[in-house]
This record gives sequence, C-alpha cells and structure tokens, in this order.
Amino acid sequence: MFVTRIRTVVLLDCSADIAWGAVHDPAVAAQLYRPMLQMRPKAGRQFPREFVSGSQINVGIYFLGRFCVGSQRIAIEDSCQATCASAPRTMQDVGKPLSGPLALLRYWHHEISIKPASSYTSIWKDELTVGGFFAPLFFVLLQGMWRWRGVKLRKLARLWAKERF
Repeated sequence: MFVTRIRTVVLLDCSADIAWGAVHDPAVAAQLYRPMLQMRPKAGRQFPREFVSGSQINVGIYFLGRFCVGSQRIAIEDSCQATCASAPRTMQDVGKPLSGPLALLRYWHHEISIKPASSYTSIWKDELTVGGFFAPLFFVLLQGMWRWRGVKLRKLARLWAKERF
C-alpha cells in the first residue's frame, strides 16, 4: 500500500484561541474550498453549531455547487481541549470519504494542530495522510487543495481576529 502525506503550515494573523475556535466552526470548514467545492450535510441534516469531540456528520461534496462529486464522513476527535491554551492543540477528523473518487483511498487521516506563535498570531499545521493503490495519483490533486487551503486560511484569519470567535 502506498502512503502519502500532505502538510501545510501557515502563520495566521489571529491568536491560537481564535484559530482553535475557527477549526471547530463548520462554516469555516465549508469556506476553505469555495467557490470550487461546496460541502452540504446529507440526509436532511444541518451542520452543528460547532464541531466538538465526538461530532459526526456525513456531507456531500458539490463541484461549483451543482454536481455531487462524492460524500464523506466528518468525525471529530480533539486530543487537547481549551485547557491546553498555551500548548499545541490538535483536532483530528477520523472520518473518511464514503463515495466518489476519493473513496478509492483505503486510508485517510486528517489532523489540524494549532499552537501560539505570539499573543496575536498562531501556527496552523494542516496534515492529511492518505493510503492505498491510488494514493500517489491523489497526492497531486490533494497537495494543490492543501495549498489552496493555506491561502484561504491566511485571508480568513484576518476576519476571525476582527470577529473574535
């Protein structure tokens, strides 16, 4: 089995507490891929107000908001809660692709770590590890998506700092 890892590390113009709040906001997750891809809850459900450890929801992924290109399960596990404010905090999405091209992957592990860089900045480490016969093929696509996420994160963080999650 092939295993590939995509990693983006971004310095954000917001505190670690604000970034930690953002990583748990379903609206932020949805904004990271727009306008190309949109996430929508499946089976008539709605996104929770916030993702907490134990949250689980199935979403459809839509290309340009119109064409379903697959679905995935988002399943959140926090390894460190708000009590770890000065240390790195990590959220894992232990879900997986359910349908569409990404479902060809046999292993999926997404982890986001937030740590303070200063009182007003934070470091967001976004890492996706995928495995399976098709992992090298998807590496190129997913690496491009992770770069896009990094660009979007930098832009969004400026707004978060003003909105104060």
